[in-house]
Amino acid sequence: MTNQIKRFTPDFWMKSPGNSPKGERRDFINPDWIPWTDWLMPGTYFKLFMCDLVSGNFTLLLKVDPGIKAAVHWHLHNTEAFILEGGFYYEEEGDDKGYKNYYTCEAAGNVHEPFTTPEGCTMLAVSHGPIGGYDDDGNLVVMADARLHYYMAKENNAIDYTTVVDYSFGTTDLQEKND
Repeated sequence: MTNQIKRFTPDFWMKSPGNSPKGERRDFINPDWIPWTDWLMPGTYFKLFMCDLVSGNFTLLLKVDPGIKAAVHWHLHNTEAFILEGGFYYEEEGDDKGYKNYYTCEAAGNVHEPFTTPEGCTMLAVSHGPIGGYDDDGNLVVMADARLHYYMAKENNAIDYTTVVDYSFGTTDLQEKND
């Protein structure tokens, strides 16, 4: 029996908990420095603040034009939202609607289709995992996870101020399929 030295002991992780060096990243940013990126539906835009490629969590500023009805979507994990401007709601009837300075937690398992108020909506959203989007026929057509948001923002040259958590080198590059 060979006496192997264990590299990845609890002591190793205490001294080297991950590989997300600060590098040139700023601790504080002004969202005005980040361009809006088209989101998953017409009339929606986002600015990616934090993208955790390990856990799948992401934080973004989401802007939705007035009168937009979102596609039906499914929250696989909780998504928290704080409304900064305008508002949104789930049912046209009733008084349970969100407006400026309102908070909501769209709990894991929720399937819904929100509507924006006539003013539209801008919110800070913290998603603790992916969101599944459906087409009009009820088919799951997109899994909006942290990595998808990263690639969309990167394609728009909008990640210079994004905090990217990635515990291994190279995973922010698209992987080429080997034939």
